[in-house]
Amino acid sequence: MISTPTLPSPIHRLDRLSNAWCIDLWAKRDDLIPQYLGGNKVRKVFGILRSAFASGDVPDVLITNGGAESNHARVVALMGAQLDCKVHLVLHGQEPFRNSTSGNSFFYRSAGATTHYVDSQNIGTTIQALERRAREQNLSVLVIPGGGHSVDGVKAYEKAIDELTFEPDCIVHASGTGATQAGLLQGVAGKNWRTRVIGISVARTAERGIDEIAKLLAADFPRKLIDFRDDYRFGGYEKFDDVLIRFVKDVIREEGIPLDLTYTGKAMYALRQLVFSGEIESDSKIVFLHTGGLLNLTAINS
Repeated sequence: MISTPTLPSPIHRLDRLSNAWCIDLWAKRDDLIPQYLGGNKVRKVFGILRSAFASGDVPDVLITNGGAESNHARVVALMGAQLDCKVHLVLHGQEPFRNSTSGNSFFYRSAGATTHYVDSQNIGTTIQALERRAREQNLSVLVIPGGGHSVDGVKAYEKAIDELTFEPDCIVHASGTGATQAGLLQGVAGKNWRTRVIGISVARTAERGIDEIAKLLAADFPRKLIDFRDDYRFGGYEKFDDVLIRFVKDVIREEGIPLDLTYTGKAMYALRQLVFSGEIESDSKIVFLHTGGLLNLTAINS
C-alpha cells in the first residue's frame, strides 16, 4: 500500500510580503507535504489511487501523461514504485539527457518508470496503445489523467479547504489542468464562504481553462465564479523571462520562500500585480496555495 500523505500541510504568515504589499498574506505549503517530494499532485494522485483500491481495482500497470519534467509524472512514478506497479509515463517536450541528475526526470527514471517522449498530439494514441498492450498481457491497468484532472482529484482539494482555520478573502494559486481549482471552488462553496478563488494559468488560455474546470464541477455551479487568469503565463508552459526571474529572486530574498518559474513564481507575480492594481484591496486576508514545482527549477539547462 502507498503511504498516506502527512496532512494538514503547514500554513504560515508571510510577514515581510504582507507589510510590503499591505495585505495579510498566508502561505499554504503543499510543497512541504513530505511524501513523494510534495506538491498538489500528491493529494490528487493519492485520491485517485485510493478510490481505485476502494472499488477493488488494484492495478498492475499505471499510465499517465505530462510534460517532460512533470511533477505529476514524478508522483505517479514514486507511488507506483511503492506499489510495485509497472509505470508508463507518456511525456511531451524535450527529453532530458540520460545521465542527468536534475529535475523530476531523475526521480521517475530512478523509480523504474518507462518513459515515452512523443509530440503532444500523439499523447492519446500512445496511451491507448500502451493500455491495449498491457490488457493483452492480462494485466490490470489504471490510466491516471494528466495532472490528476479527475473527479477524485477534485475531491482531494475540496477536502483541503477543511484544513484552513479561517475564511480568507481570496485564495490564489497556480492553475494547470484545473482539478485543484475545481476542488478549491467546491470546498469554498461547501462552507458557504465568500472567498474568491483565483487560478493563475501556467499554460492554457482562459477560455479553455474555464471550460475544463467547468467540466469537473456540478452542472449548476455558477460559471461566473471560475476565475482563471491567463495574463501571467509568460509565453506558456515552462516559459519565463528576465522579469519573472528577477521577481522570484526578490521574493526569495525578501521572504525566504522558494518559488519556481513554471508554476508558483507566476502565481505569486500575478498576486502582486492584482494587489498593486487595486483589484485585491489593502488589508485583504489572502491565502497563497504553494502547489510545489521546485524540481522544475533544478531541471533548467540540465
